[in-house]
Amino acid sequence: MKTTTLPKLAMGAVKLVTIGSFAMAAGAAYGGSFSDVLDGLKDGSKASLNARARYEFNETPNSEINGYSIRTRLGLSTGEYEGFKAFVEMEDVSFANDNDRPGLDVPTTELNQIWFSYEGAKVGRQIYTLDDHRFIGHVGWRQNIQTFDAITYSYAANENTKLNFGYLDAVHRVNATSQDLAGILANASTKIGDDFTLTGFAYLLDFDRPVLTSSDTIGLRGAGKIKGEDVSYSYSFSYAKQVDNSGSAFDLDHSYMAGEFGAAFNGMTLTAGIEILDGDGTSGFTTPLATVHKFNGFADLFAGGSLGLGGGLPQGLEDMYVAFGFKAGDVPVKVIYHDYSTSNVSDYLGSEIDLVASYKLNEYVTLVGKFADYSSDGAETVSYGGADKQVLTLEANLKF
Repeated sequence: MKTTTLPKLAMGAVKLVTIGSFAMAAGAAYGGSFSDVLDGLKDGSKASLNARARYEFNETPNSEINGYSIRTRLGLSTGEYEGFKAFVEMEDVSFANDNDRPGLDVPTTELNQIWFSYEGAKVGRQIYTLDDHRFIGHVGWRQNIQTFDAITYSYAANENTKLNFGYLDAVHRVNATSQDLAGILANASTKIGDDFTLTGFAYLLDFDRPVLTSSDTIGLRGAGKIKGEDVSYSYSFSYAKQVDNSGSAFDLDHSYMAGEFGAAFNGMTLTAGIEILDGDGTSGFTTPLATVHKFNGFADLFAGGSLGLGGGLPQGLEDMYVAFGFKAGDVPVKVIYHDYSTSNVSDYLGSEIDLVASYKLNEYVTLVGKFADYSSDGAETVSYGGADKQVLTLEANLKF
């Protein structure tokens, strides 16, 4: 289970009861009795079931894993009363063989989410994401999704401008561990014209012990589209600066840059991009709360480093990639090629070919397959990258 001490769990329960009582009292203050509040929350309540059965094959020159797992989530959301709403969800991850499984996925049964919301504010354990998940994500690819103990607030200033604020008290990781932190999030986006959005953000993360991942990051992201008669284009760019704060174990002064350009035509897509995480030889740019599986290849060779594990990516990472998407009948398919090198010194780290395909069997069941083949350059000159690796996953997703 996620590591939470009994006193902290008890305190969390007290907080949630207090919040719930406040919600009931506030609802009653709007003119309804206690029973009216309960009836309002009950009306429109809905149970949800989400399950995923997965086979994952993972091979390196020194190991082979054949993991069979099933993840089940059961949730209950209330109806809405005077803007108030609540949600609770349990999650279980089980394996056919606990000794034959991917390293990040672990067996666990836990309280995955429990929150109260009012209008744009939400308090409690929750899934929370921002923008493209590069800095704040849920890592939904892994069986155990990432959640936060947090207070979050979203406000639409007008039809074109949206503000997001958050305070994070803890992060519950995909490997069923937890970390306390004081995280302040600010994210503001504005739509310029019909097809371009500009977003500014600041993420101040101070973990409960001095680690590489405690840092202050400020940045800018733009994303847009250009519509043509036969071809439509999309583009995005990001820049961020990261410095140390009082919780950092290193002196940090790193940058992040990313750019992508794509074209869609005749039911196909072609995309090219580059992502650079800076490093100075001692430490590197980190994104400790990101959906890292979405970036730098499905084999996850650099995922731990970009999270800040194992010393991070001290020589940095440069990922140049191209992707081609098409449909094979009713099956969407995407093929991606990555070329990796360090950003601080001239070291080639290898290349990777990824493939992903999905098929919606019906309104409840979706089948997904993924394959990754990472080829090392054969000469390890940095502490990451490493040996060749192949990953294959086959899964069935059920959602009610």
